[in-house]
Amino acid sequence: MWNPFDFTGKKIVIAGATSGMGKATAVKLSQQGADVCLIGRSQDKLNEVKMELSSDSCRCYVKDFSEPGGFQEIFDDVVAEGKKIDGLVYCAGIAKILPVSMLSKKYMDESMTVNLYSFVEMVSLLSKKKYHSEHASVVGISSISTQYPQKCQGIYVATKCAMNGIVTSMAMELAEKGIRINTVLPSSTKTKMYDEAVEGKSDEEVQQIKRKQVLGLLEPEDVAHVIMFLLSDAAKMITGRSIYADAGFVNF
Repeated sequence: MWNPFDFTGKKIVIAGATSGMGKATAVKLSQQGADVCLIGRSQDKLNEVKMELSSDSCRCYVKDFSEPGGFQEIFDDVVAEGKKIDGLVYCAGIAKILPVSMLSKKYMDESMTVNLYSFVEMVSLLSKKKYHSEHASVVGISSISTQYPQKCQGIYVATKCAMNGIVTSMAMELAEKGIRINTVLPSSTKTKMYDEAVEGKSDEEVQQIKRKQVLGLLEPEDVAHVIMFLLSDAAKMITGRSIYADAGFVNF
């Protein structure tokens, strides 16, 4: 019986794999037989994630996504044994919540580098024949905020809108190479980023956020399942799209 979630023998690179959606995706893919390659800023946290995986074939790479460059060396090591990359998941991201009066080039550059530039650099590398398998898939984590922005999210929304936009264009080029590329738009999810976003808010403000999602707050695993679908052959005719994973978000 065909199982589209069987990733046995598939090599998947996960950027931002040490927490939240990235960690959940790594664990779920490992459970389904994938050979996962994890990239994160902390070796200790990478080791912690590795301990939760169902396979011992995991590779870990330390990388600060706010610093450009360095991805080619990682990709070279990932494919050194001859098996090319079947999937790339980009979960790295920062969410600067700042009023207009505090926006500066420093903050904008940092957000763009982590949320967009590093993503584009990795996709650019993957597009090279030496790195990608015959039918590869890329998934970038965007945000429902691109459709329903809130105040003080300006730079964060700008970076995620840019990700969605560039993916629609790259999809046409990458299709010629056998690569699909999509983004996922989660709403509020139980992650560290969510905890930081609601820090200092009143109970009523937090409840108002939750009420916007008719199915409740997402768990990281809920987003991981959507990512896995887009990586799988079951989504072989989907590319250049932004897929909602928003628990029925309603913009009151």
